[in-house]
Amino acid sequence: MLVRVSLGIDDEALRKQALGALPFAETLVVGRGARADLLSRLPERTADLVVVDADDVGALGAVVEAVAEHPDRPQLVVLLRTEDPEVHAQALAAGAGTVIDASVPLDVLVPALAALVARRREVRLAESVVVDRSRRRSMPRLVTASSAMDAVLNTAQRVARADSSVLLLGETGVGKERVAEVIHRSSPRAQGPFVPVNCAAIPADLFEAELFGHEQGAYTGAQRARRGLFELAHEGTLFLDEVGEVPLAMQSKLLRALQEHAVRPLGSSRTIEIDVRVVAATNRNLLQEMEAGRFRRDLYYRLCVVELSIPPLRERREDIEVLVPVLLDHFAGRLGRASAPVSAAAMASLMAHAWPGNVRELANVLERAVLLADAPSIDVGDLPPILQAHAHLTEPAILAETSTQQARLREVVRIPDAWQSENWKVVREGILEAGERAYLVAVLSRARGKVGEAARQAGMSPRALFEKMKRHGLRKEDFRAPES
Repeated sequence: MLVRVSLGIDDEALRKQALGALPFAETLVVGRGARADLLSRLPERTADLVVVDADDVGALGAVVEAVAEHPDRPQLVVLLRTEDPEVHAQALAAGAGTVIDASVPLDVLVPALAALVARRREVRLAESVVVDRSRRRSMPRLVTASSAMDAVLNTAQRVARADSSVLLLGETGVGKERVAEVIHRSSPRAQGPFVPVNCAAIPADLFEAELFGHEQGAYTGAQRARRGLFELAHEGTLFLDEVGEVPLAMQSKLLRALQEHAVRPLGSSRTIEIDVRVVAATNRNLLQEMEAGRFRRDLYYRLCVVELSIPPLRERREDIEVLVPVLLDHFAGRLGRASAPVSAAAMASLMAHAWPGNVRELANVLERAVLLADAPSIDVGDLPPILQAHAHLTEPAILAETSTQQARLREVVRIPDAWQSENWKVVREGILEAGERAYLVAVLSRARGKVGEAARQAGMSPRALFEKMKRHGLRKEDFRAPES
């Protein structure tokens, strides 16, 4: 994050000295005039530090009032042109955050201002909602028992050492933001901010202002200047989630910012140099988006220096058993409930579900279970109706033929009594999911795992059948005839 500094120094020589003493790479000077100019322009500016000069405390009244009323609550630094310790004490009592003798040599002023900038940056980062370190410390740890996910995390930690852009691919809810955090925490930027941006949540006409910031009056309603997310992420990591949703007209500006390491706030004629590492993520097929003309090829190649695909939860079901206790402990602590284990029947229902919403859906289900459970353990009845159906609707049986290593699945469908008290929408969703899965199992069993033949029998394309198999966690290998 860049620290925004506004100067209101009447003494021109002192003003130039203060400008030269500020750490260039860590500050953005948004005002560099006399005190009168500061007072007239400060309300429309974003400011972290306000630096003024004065001969006595009487000259500080208007400045102290303006700083106190400013919504950013900037710190006031006063360069006093007197060595009288009593006047210094009076300035502090009047509202100055820091008082510095204006006559100190440059080699003293430089480290003093650098220390103030560093401290102010730490305060701003701690206050920032996009960083919110306390929330992130309370999040459950990232665990896995899957070799596929282990490979993703190992690669993430290796690429973290450089500043190369990383593109994370995967369905909604697989944990792309958590992997991006692993990259950030494993990088030399770990002490800097991690700024996540949901591109899908930003209105198209506000993209530029959100990412690059804006000046006062840049558009209707912009009553004062505001820093952008790129500036907030200075010396840290910017996570562009759902980057495939960036409007086409905005993609060229995003590309230029990545290439030039600089942004131009909306309504401004100046550029701001930024030092940001970008990690992007999407659940879209960007190759198809490029072919359709909805995503720029040059932006894709800029983002995709390293590409990581995060497998869906249905392809790493072994993670369910290690995620469940971690998530339950997390929600029990957050909700003030006692931690409860999961019964064998409930775990079987969790393992049988296809999890189209991936880890996010699993977390929501377990949070609900922690809230509703009134027994020493979480049972099937504490799960949503669609998962309760697995206990009644599915009876998986492995039918060994001549080899124990080859198997196929069969399911018997029954309507559970619990559904009688549910509304039709919930029941219909459960029936459709369980019925579709049972039908696919039957068709694949008859076709001995041959997707093309099964698709012909089902009257659909092999691609459509394959997508349905993926959604239900079915593999053609489980239906192939055993070797003789």
